[in-house]
Amino acid sequence: MKVLHRDMKKGEIKVKAETLDDLWHLYHIVEEGDVVYAKTLRKKAQRSDSLRAEKVEVIPVFLGVRAEKIDFHRFANNLRINGPIVYTSNEEVPLGKYHTITVGEGTVITIQKPKWKGYQLDRLKEAVDASKRAKVMIVVIDDGEADMAVVREYGVDIVTSIRHNIGGKRYNTNREADEKKFFHDVAKTMEEIIQRESVERAIVAGPGFVKEDFYRFLQENYQDLAKKVVVEDTSVTGRTGIYEVIRRGTVDRVYHENRVAKEVQLVERVIEEIAKNGLVAYGLKEVEEAANYGAIEKLLVLDELLRGEHKDKVEQLMEFVRGMRGEVIVVSSEHEGGDKLRAIGGIAALLRYKIK
Repeated sequence: MKVLHRDMKKGEIKVKAETLDDLWHLYHIVEEGDVVYAKTLRKKAQRSDSLRAEKVEVIPVFLGVRAEKIDFHRFANNLRINGPIVYTSNEEVPLGKYHTITVGEGTVITIQKPKWKGYQLDRLKEAVDASKRAKVMIVVIDDGEADMAVVREYGVDIVTSIRHNIGGKRYNTNREADEKKFFHDVAKTMEEIIQRESVERAIVAGPGFVKEDFYRFLQENYQDLAKKVVVEDTSVTGRTGIYEVIRRGTVDRVYHENRVAKEVQLVERVIEEIAKNGLVAYGLKEVEEAANYGAIEKLLVLDELLRGEHKDKVEQLMEFVRGMRGEVIVVSSEHEGGDKLRAIGGIAALLRYKIK
């Protein structure tokens, strides 16, 4: 994401969304009541005295919409912000009518808030920093099967799976030919994803020896791709194997600033502390108590809570913890770590010391 203009006296920040990750960040920055300005398309109002249907004309217009409904459409690659029109550059477009601004990759919008909150400015900074970083992809591979994922800012995106029927060991000639065809298919698919997603490093993992065989195949046939690959062990394949790679910290080693890896590992640490009755508090009541004692080192908040019924209370708690020099991490609900945090109330804290 790029910040094009900032006027905090007016509460305005103008940004350009560049990736799907940026749309996810904007989904958590724009909230109900904000005014969002953008160039958009609007159907021209028809004359009320017209007796026959006229062809509806769509005109380009610059609008300001007061956000009432914000929806992130992950698979359509857009963010939709709906609400009444409060500003228009064209007198033919009436104020007060509802309009949806569709934000996609490359869209420029201006967000105006009565007051920008600390975590919203932090998320904006994260989005800008993330645009300077390369993405990581994970390929979990075994006998005739490969699952591929891109580690995005909001979570792990399983982008494709490849399945080939490889002959048994008794039919060595057919097996070798089948395996070679499978490896070519996986390699070409990896190249397509790397180019499309601007991926710089790929982790190839799996439970057996196939990953090493595949890596040697890349060195012989896809040298440029092989230079981007790191090989890692897992105990299982599929989606579970992909998350095992993240839990082991491989993504961090390959790319030390990755957001999802950090979130998953922090939630795992919370679970471990709960199991041993250690330095942890979870659930809104317990976390509030820990905050009052100034005991919170790291506060983990599920993003869903910032749109729920306790939104105001959670935001106040986040700002209080920041004021006590605690670190606040908003955890995405789009990955395994978010699921586990949701199961314990959506909020947890790692403590500096015991309070009970």
